[in-house]
Amino acid sequence: MLANKKSLLAMSVAASLTLTGCFSDNDNNVKVDPPTPPTPTPTETVVPDTLVTEQPSKVFSVNVVNAANSDVLSGATVSFVVNGEPANVLTDVNGEDLSSVTVDETGNFTFLNKEGETGSVTALVASEGYISKSFTVDLSAEVEGDANDIPLEFGLVSAAATEGVEVAEEKAAVTGGTTAEAVTAAASGEGANAELTVPANTEFQNAAGEAISGSEVTMSVIAADSSNANTGAIIPAGLNDGSTTQVKKPVGVTSITMTDDTGAKIKKFSSPINVSVAIPSGNDIKVGDQLDISSYDEDTGVWSEETNKATVVSNGGALSAQFATDHLTFFSMNKSVPICTDGVTVRVVGGTLPARGLAVSMTSPDGSISSYLRSNSKQVISGASTARFGISSEAVAKVRLYDRAGNTWYEQENQGICGNVDVTLTNSVQTIEKEVTLSGVCAADETKTADLSGSIVTYAKDGKAASLAQALGNSTFKLSGIEVGGNYTVRATIRGAKVQGGGQSQVFTFGNVQSADTLTGSVQLECNQVPVTGG
Repeated sequence: MLANKKSLLAMSVAASLTLTGCFSDNDNNVKVDPPTPPTPTPTETVVPDTLVTEQPSKVFSVNVVNAANSDVLSGATVSFVVNGEPANVLTDVNGEDLSSVTVDETGNFTFLNKEGETGSVTALVASEGYISKSFTVDLSAEVEGDANDIPLEFGLVSAAATEGVEVAEEKAAVTGGTTAEAVTAAASGEGANAELTVPANTEFQNAAGEAISGSEVTMSVIAADSSNANTGAIIPAGLNDGSTTQVKKPVGVTSITMTDDTGAKIKKFSSPINVSVAIPSGNDIKVGDQLDISSYDEDTGVWSEETNKATVVSNGGALSAQFATDHLTFFSMNKSVPICTDGVTVRVVGGTLPARGLAVSMTSPDGSISSYLRSNSKQVISGASTARFGISSEAVAKVRLYDRAGNTWYEQENQGICGNVDVTLTNSVQTIEKEVTLSGVCAADETKTADLSGSIVTYAKDGKAASLAQALGNSTFKLSGIEVGGNYTVRATIRGAKVQGGGQSQVFTFGNVQSADTLTGSVQLECNQVPVTGG
């Protein structure tokens, strides 16, 4: 047994020596070099081939401003709807679908209508401290002259500092969504009065008809003097959509909204509440008259006709319209008047229209019109459209022409607007024309330059409304109507490429602009890294 063990041990050592010899170094050794790493493919920086270098044929340029002074309303929200649904017919200037916007510090934004889309959209505009309003945007509007922009202004009026408009807020306790006692809220001022009463044991409900869960309700009431031109500035657009031979003339308006302490909107009631609205004299209305009521849904932008009427009563010697309702919204009490069949045409009969053009505002107790004038004569409302805008044959309005910096060039109260509206302009400021040239380069390699001629460039003075600059080619843009010594903000939105750090826009500021100044702006783009091709 021992001998066998030794034999096995000898065989094991021999095998070990044999295996070791196979891998040991000897005179016939062949070295194996490590694999050679692949040669890196050289790359170069190139401008994105998606960069757009041509201007769109038509771009809508919107300013959201304080209607009283053209100050921009940063943070305002704009929602576009069609037939009460979010619009799907618009894009931003880079082709992305657009149905809502939160306005940046410039107060301006731009958009395009999708190819082939016509008709109109409704813009629902809101800003903290201002009365919300809707505006109608005509997608079929045509550009004027050599411009490619449709200037639009969404002007809101202050809830706290507008003549003829009163705002009030009251709170009420609720239990299980119900008030145990009758509660009231009223907004009252000279000529502007509106009051609501919620009877005891009334359930406050949301839009689905469900009782609210909060324990406190905030009731907000807006009253407007319907003989004051400012009233037209708060009436949502579209009141007269569908009108033909007669138009609705508002003789009393109020907006009533409620929320509970959870933030839920109150839209309905378990039983009707009572509303009373002042009716100014001079409307050929008497005690006992029954007035039609139109109501506006601020969520959908749609006007509806109420089935009940408002009854005119004497209230301390003054007239008021009273009605019951089971829902909340903007209410307008109306009478019917003949339409204007001649349209509305603004004609400059004196003074000189600036190269930049002027904004046109017409406000009356019936409604408001805004447009833009670039020539000495323009029909701002056609005869076929006067019914839609609620313009009667005897309509008068406060007519104002002003530049984007808010300077007034013409203003007249109670001017007839059916037919020709003749204006004589007063040049109130010294203006010059300037050019700004954009220098587009790749952030990763500034030797690579980019043509920014297709960018959308806007400019504005000191937080006022902005204008769209006219593209001149070669990344240069004309700034018309610059005030000498003014401070200006220029925003360039790059189409088809992003600026360094992300985003589509870059903002430049130019202070104390003088006629001899040269204005330039450097835009660093996020460019692509691609393999070098060729020998």
